[in-house]
Amino acid sequence: MRAVRFHEFGNADVLRLEEVDDPTPGEGQITIRIRASALNHLDVDVREGVSRFPVTMPHTLGIEVAGEIETLGEGVEGWQVGDRVMPFVMDTCEHCRFCRSGRETLCLDTGFISFTMGGGYAEKLACAAGQLVRVPDNVSYEQAVATQVAFATSWHMLFTRGRLVAGETVLINSVSSGIGSAAVQLAKLAGAYVIGNSSTQEKLDRAAELGMDVGINHNEEDVAARVMEITDEQGVDLAYEHVGGKLFQAALDSLGKDGRMVICGGHSGEVVDFDIIPFFRTQKSVIGSFVFSREEVEQCLQLAARGQITPLVHSTYRLEQAADAMQALERREQFGKIVITP
Repeated sequence: MRAVRFHEFGNADVLRLEEVDDPTPGEGQITIRIRASALNHLDVDVREGVSRFPVTMPHTLGIEVAGEIETLGEGVEGWQVGDRVMPFVMDTCEHCRFCRSGRETLCLDTGFISFTMGGGYAEKLACAAGQLVRVPDNVSYEQAVATQVAFATSWHMLFTRGRLVAGETVLINSVSSGIGSAAVQLAKLAGAYVIGNSSTQEKLDRAAELGMDVGINHNEEDVAARVMEITDEQGVDLAYEHVGGKLFQAALDSLGKDGRMVICGGHSGEVVDFDIIPFFRTQKSVIGSFVFSREEVEQCLQLAARGQITPLVHSTYRLEQAADAMQALERREQFGKIVITP
């Protein structure tokens, strides 16, 4: 099969399209014929060697894939060749204290697609049958890979970790990204008042079509000052943060008293200044969020199948165009997800 791999860290030029052996499913595993794989900013961090995840060379990127089952390994039950599936990004142990208590994202002995098994920038992938999630018939493979990380991450952040409820006001940083645009849709569906920011008016207009109530151009306006103006100096109940750098502080300053900020990333600056005094005097909370659960993926796929959310695919590339796709991701011009279709 063909796979895009890199043998050293660097820019997109280190990616190589290579012929490699087909994966062989072990006991309890299946192989998937990959039909679509979505790019994530994590891929860029991994390729550049700054992800803080262990990487074994040569490495195949891509944690988010969908396709059909091609081969069943020994002992696999409940699945058939040809089933439309998406593997959950994590292969959890199912028996540690976190898995037993429904917090599988914190599993003590977990594996990840692309790190402990093959990656999505390839034609095939082998994984545990226990990771599989069914893709509804009326959801395309491209839509499916635009759903798992974007919408399940947002679900986990907004509701599981952030405890957003109807009637609250939420600030969403960088609404044009995959998870930002997903968060706009889910927050609006839940009955929240949605304030968002982005770098251009065009992206803000797109977010408004998805349900954003008020947009802020963070290149031209002071985000926190504008939020206070919009909310009559009350601030927001919840800030959805995944950017880092200056937008981390802007989101924190936008919170009202007893406000919550939930954060899952920091591509624009992982180490930030933090003013402690106003933080504790107004009883604010900063809440970490990591990945999502299998159930949250299934819930989001059902929302997509019913037409209640719209998975956004900005553009698609062939496998041999993986370097071009990554460069497009790094230019941050997209609204929604960039997808590779092997």
